[in-house]
Amino acid sequence: MKIITEKCSLFNHLFILLLFSTNHIVVHAQCWEEVIKLSASDAEWGNRFGNSVSISGTTAIVGAFGNSDAAPEAGAAYIYELSGGIWTEVIKLTASDAAIHDYFGSSVSISGTTVIIGARGHDEADIFIESTLGSAYIFELSGGTWTEVVKLTASDEAVGDQFGSSVSISGTTAIVGAHCNDDAGSESGSAYIYELSGGVWSEVIKLTASDAAGSDVFGNSVSISGTTAIVGSYLDDAAEFGSGSAYIYELDGGSWTEVIKLTASDAAVSDHFGFSVSISGTSAIVGTPRNNDDGPSSGSAY
Repeated sequence: MKIITEKCSLFNHLFILLLFSTNHIVVHAQCWEEVIKLSASDAEWGNRFGNSVSISGTTAIVGAFGNSDAAPEAGAAYIYELSGGIWTEVIKLTASDAAIHDYFGSSVSISGTTVIIGARGHDEADIFIESTLGSAYIFELSGGTWTEVVKLTASDEAVGDQFGSSVSISGTTAIVGAHCNDDAGSESGSAYIYELSGGVWSEVIKLTASDAAGSDVFGNSVSISGTTAIVGSYLDDAAEFGSGSAYIYELDGGSWTEVIKLTASDAAVSDHFGFSVSISGTSAIVGTPRNNDDGPSSGSAY
């Protein structure tokens, strides 16, 4: 018996019927189809709707860090839900303390009924001095209403850190990147892990690379799945100048520990491996937008 694998096609169903009579089995890919194009109900010039996105089950969130309803470029994020086969905007989220150039929505992530939204430009002390300390906000769905439950800031926040430039959430654990943190040199970067316990979100650890160095921008991208996290460092020079890297951390015995540093097998100058990262269970993917295999900045992912 011959097994044939086919890509999705309008002719697959007819093809299957024809081959049944010749003792063949056809295995074809699931058809992925565009079901809807989303745009904000109050879309305006410069909103940057779609700069960040995340989905969990039948709920999605879209960031629009340039939205200026609360203040110029204070930012916003929109929640969509799938009901009756239709994706519908259910609420527009803004920060309770929205201010000019906060860029709320510059990063977003959703897990079940909880979302986290980064505001990398938030200025804690003085809205008239752009210190870009950064912050992140957690919203929860309860009784049919999305409500801001906590505003997260770094325990050691500093001017220019841009805490909230990247965010990810998985269940009761969240990670927030601060790629401009200067602990190991200018813009060496860091990431912070928060856990929900007893109804309170608390910072449990600040992550930095074991070989941290200035300009690595560790934390420019983050992702978390259960007890494993991945952090991108796209300007790291581990293999070549600006080739980039990503670090895997695991929670073991109550402590988050770096278990491996990932680099591309064919790393090259300025590839920017780690510019984007995502993890699910025991698999991870790392984006490398400046890879030149198929032409200048054609890009690749590992």
